[in-house]
Amino acid sequence: MIYRLLLGLAFLLSLNNVGAQSTPNVVVSIKPIHSIVTALMEGVSRPQLLLESSDSAHTFHLKPSQLNLLSNADLVITIGDGFETGLKKTLRNIKIGSHIIVSEIDDLHLYHFRNPDTNEMDKGEKDEHTDNDLHLWLDIDNVQQTAQYISEQLIKIDPNNSNTYETNLIKIHARLNKLKSELQQQLATFRSERYAIYSDTLQYFEKSFHFQKPVIIMPYHGARLSIHRTLEARNKMKDLKIKCLLYGPENTSKKVNVLSEGLPIKALRIDILGAKLNAGSDQYFNLMKGLSNQLVECLE
Repeated sequence: MIYRLLLGLAFLLSLNNVGAQSTPNVVVSIKPIHSIVTALMEGVSRPQLLLESSDSAHTFHLKPSQLNLLSNADLVITIGDGFETGLKKTLRNIKIGSHIIVSEIDDLHLYHFRNPDTNEMDKGEKDEHTDNDLHLWLDIDNVQQTAQYISEQLIKIDPNNSNTYETNLIKIHARLNKLKSELQQQLATFRSERYAIYSDTLQYFEKSFHFQKPVIIMPYHGARLSIHRTLEARNKMKDLKIKCLLYGPENTSKKVNVLSEGLPIKALRIDILGAKLNAGSDQYFNLMKGLSNQLVECLE
């Protein structure tokens, strides 16, 4: 009798293990996209976040635990080689069909970097930054399309949970539509106001909400703040009576002061990844609302 009970228990445990293994193991590179995938997979399992810290995806180096995450993943979701440059070599080893590159999804709005002064670039800058601007999640329409595509891929690898993915996708579309409507209403009265930005990281946000083109100090992360760029930016901000300067967490207060000292400008720090926001299904929505609030605060 005891032997039969033990056999029965072992059988039940094996069934549980099979059930646990049947859900896909998904790894997502950055928080905003991880947020959407988390919402898509609610009720099935939780995706793993690869870059949990505020470390730049451009220069990131993987720890052994993160390499294990990638090697055990059924599906890896990244923005693209031009964004996660620190992961390039590792991502090439992911098997075909198990890697979604968001920037390669059809029908996304994609933009090139703007105003790169190639005369001021060194060779490394030219090699890395003459392609697309990949901060594409700052356009809500892009995120709608991304959610649709990832949902389809999840259904392919996990058809048993197709109803859950489809239901979650409907909820996400509704939340994103509401978010876009709320931000359009909040930002409407500020569209005619021009601002300045240290690195040109808000292009997708700016264009999707129909703002005027900002004064761009540097066209991308890591460009050199030369004397020419500094003087040109200061003169332009003064002539246009710019009162708002946005800068990212990678910029030091010393660099920002060089640009704004003596000018009636409010300098405000923004984080387009939302590194300090809690990871999860609300992260993207909190990120976009936070950016909208900060832009309004800076322009008021």
